[in-house]
Amino acid sequence: TCPLPGGMVLPTMIIGGLLARAFIQLAVPVWLLDLICTSAGQPFTGVERGAFLARCAIVGACTFCAGVSRAFAMAITVFEVLALPNAVLPLCSSTLVAIFVANKISLPFFDQNLANRNLGGIPGITFSDKSAEPAMAFMKRVDLEHCLPQVTTCREILHLLITDKDEKNFAIIRPLDWQEGDCGLLEGNMTRKHMERLLQKIDPKGETPDREVDLLDPKLQAPQDGSEPLVDGNPPCVTPTTTLKEVYLLMRHCKNEGVIYVTDKGVLKGSIAFSDLIARKL
Repeated sequence: TCPLPGGMVLPTMIIGGLLARAFIQLAVPVWLLDLICTSAGQPFTGVERGAFLARCAIVGACTFCAGVSRAFAMAITVFEVLALPNAVLPLCSSTLVAIFVANKISLPFFDQNLANRNLGGIPGITFSDKSAEPAMAFMKRVDLEHCLPQVTTCREILHLLITDKDEKNFAIIRPLDWQEGDCGLLEGNMTRKHMERLLQKIDPKGETPDREVDLLDPKLQAPQDGSEPLVDGNPPCVTPTTTLKEVYLLMRHCKNEGVIYVTDKGVLKGSIAFSDLIARKL
């Protein structure tokens, strides 16, 4: 997108004022202007007509800017700056109508800018009714074959790194022996970077591929030397009925690499990546 060094308020107010002034000058008949501007049976003067046209331009500037930004505060700002008591009703009513009509046509200016950069999920979550959708409807179902078992081997870790090259986060699960299918308890999370570091630490030369590793070992979650933990033993998770807006707000405060797991009573159901959420099409 092109940079906007002057912002969007000043250009939209100028355009709105010009459109309103042009509409009054070209589309409204002269007799109607005379009828509106006549006071107490006295014909209006050129000064009074100019004042009326100026007020129309003010209302148009406020209306157009509010329609672009969806900010009712524009009406309040214009009224406080110009201190026109008789303009309160025209400013407020025209601003509300502009916002209502603009919502039926397109996204607000800033949200449209995000959508143009393939970040349409943010306005979709914060502006539209899609924010009330449950996480279950958007999550990506997790296949246990693409997860790390609690007790694994160097060979299995390397296999996941090779086969799932696009994945950045891997869930650590404990399979449920009494249930069939892809069911497992969520025990933790491990990033691709930390998996590679773990392999370098325990098997740097690849000589012991069948060496077993307990990923819930306290030394991996809280190293004695104070270094960065390789395993997140308490990854952020939500229930299937959690709304997408709540998921988005939770992700903004997550310290991992942007993944939320969807669990039902501790059983892993799926995952939502931050990159998928913000790039979601409206």
